[in-house]
Amino acid sequence: MANIIPFRPVLPDLNDIISFDDFFGTAKRKFPLYYRDGYYQMDQEPSLLIYRIIRHNRSHTGIISCTHVEDYIQGHIKRHEFTLADKEARMQELFEERNGVIKPILLTYPNVLEIDALINRITISMPPSFKIPFEDDQHVFWLLKEEEHMQRLQELFKDKIPSSYICDGHHRMTTAERLYMQHKSKEAKNPYHYIMAAYFPASEILIHNYNRILKSLKGLSEEEFLQKLEKYYEVSLEPMAFRPVRRGEMGCYIKGRWRKLILKEEYIPGDETSVADSLDVHLFNRYILQDILGIEDVRNDVEVRYVGGVKGPAALERKVDEESALAAFNLYPVAMEDLISISDLRGTLPPKSTYVEPRMRNGFTAQMYSKI
Repeated sequence: MANIIPFRPVLPDLNDIISFDDFFGTAKRKFPLYYRDGYYQMDQEPSLLIYRIIRHNRSHTGIISCTHVEDYIQGHIKRHEFTLADKEARMQELFEERNGVIKPILLTYPNVLEIDALINRITISMPPSFKIPFEDDQHVFWLLKEEEHMQRLQELFKDKIPSSYICDGHHRMTTAERLYMQHKSKEAKNPYHYIMAAYFPASEILIHNYNRILKSLKGLSEEEFLQKLEKYYEVSLEPMAFRPVRRGEMGCYIKGRWRKLILKEEYIPGDETSVADSLDVHLFNRYILQDILGIEDVRNDVEVRYVGGVKGPAALERKVDEESALAAFNLYPVAMEDLISISDLRGTLPPKSTYVEPRMRNGFTAQMYSKI
């Protein structure tokens, strides 16, 4: 079940902000100062927020609320990544320094027709409460305070959504769990029992590929590296940037040329292979990083870098052409159904497997630990 809890959001006073780019670009670092100086105010009434992000002629609409940390502990909110203890410790310091959370965890769930219809009716019938425009995107908010609407949405989420899935914010979620364990009590309104989350249905989520660049070939020349690739892949030159359209395909940019890589049949995972181990990101790690280059600690190797697929092949070309990398790879993206399946099985994806839209910014709304 999904519990969406109305809360008293801390919102920016947009009339006092001269430059949205400068202000929100520094909110991650300066939020405590901005809050003390009166640039943020806690709303007087509990509410849910309908949140729409408009970017490149596409919109993403979801709901911001608080949710029970206990739902994560009990497995109703599901993860697909490992987290690092040192990063959790640093995240906890930030939460405590800010006395709250300044960016929601991004959750998704299979679409529910009744929820989609109700959110659509509300956004059509009500004017937005405020908008935050930027050059490339616009962020639109509806503060929902009507008891009838809030109660109906809470009922639908609780009854129709057995599980939700973390798309972004695994370390924020596990940090909230740490704080919950340290501060838990029988007090009904204990703010550490909750974490701010943004629920977007699966149809509103775009999963892009997360591409790879190699700063080193571990002593191999480009020619030697290409020869070793031919053990696992059919390699052919392409006249322009190659974008994979199915599993088992990958683009490789090296020495100023694009090549199409197609995984050879003998290396295609069989039906007995887990979903996680069948993904192209896993096969890239296994065959190219581990077998060819001898990289075992993929997560921490400084020679492997990542570029969000939303930037397109041109970003990969620049890295190689400007000699900050020797090779770049355009991977096939992870499908939403695979992310959900892996999460349901309590599996994990390799590091940097998904680049997800919408991208939320820090400081548009905050959950303070003093009150909810």
